[in-house]
Amino acid sequence: MSVKIKGFCCNYTASVGVEALKQAGLVPEDFDMVRLPCTGRLEVQDLLEAFEKGADAVFVAGCMIDTCHNMSGSKRAAKRVGYAKKIIQELGMDQGLVEMFFVGRGETGPVVEAVREMVSRAEAADS
Repeated sequence: MSVKIKGFCCNYTASVGVEALKQAGLVPEDFDMVRLPCTGRLEVQDLLEAFEKGADAVFVAGCMIDTCHNMSGSKRAAKRVGYAKKIIQELGMDQGLVEMFFVGRGETGPVVEAVREMVSRAEAADS
């Protein structure tokens, strides 16, 4: 089974591009990532639309709370992920299919781990 994962990532996190990660076999081919100037700009609607467009799981990778380049962007994103969790649960979906991860500046490893975690959650929700 192939699962589609959609990630929204702060421009200051993952230093390696998605295509390079796919070529190295670190993330699935169906992984799509949108880089944002700040995850604080992400709206709940963006997360829900990812599901509407076929994503099996969605995550946000923002800066660590205390090192956010835009001061409170990661806090705003985390709140919005919380709202999205409530909405998808009301729709009968597993709220674990949307998640917020905090990643250090320029760190790619935690983003790869986030993708793997979301693949695992999507596969578990489907079984």
